[in-house]
Amino acid sequence: MKAYTKTKLFTAGLCLIVIIIALTIQLKGQSFVQGGCSYLDPITIDLLAFAVAIFLVIEGIYRLSEHKNMGLKKQVTRSIRIAIGCAIITIHVLQFFAK
Repeated sequence: MKAYTKTKLFTAGLCLIVIIIALTIQLKGQSFVQGGCSYLDPITIDLLAFAVAIFLVIEGIYRLSEHKNMGLKKQVTRSIRIAIGCAIITIHVLQFFAK
């Protein structure tokens, strides 16, 4: 299997795992709160975090495709960056819906 294909599969799997973990933690945390929960941050914080997370994902994907010949070991930090962006997006989308 080509190095780029392995990197894409690893990144997709890592993102899926991180999204599932973020969803589980966020939804379990909300279920323990009595009554309606209002997050203290203004909506601009969610929008700003969402924009930064989109940047992380797009920039990470761009860097992965820019360095297709590098192996997974050299690309793993980019995959982690994309996964962190996915987690931030997941958390702030859920918080946005809670507002």
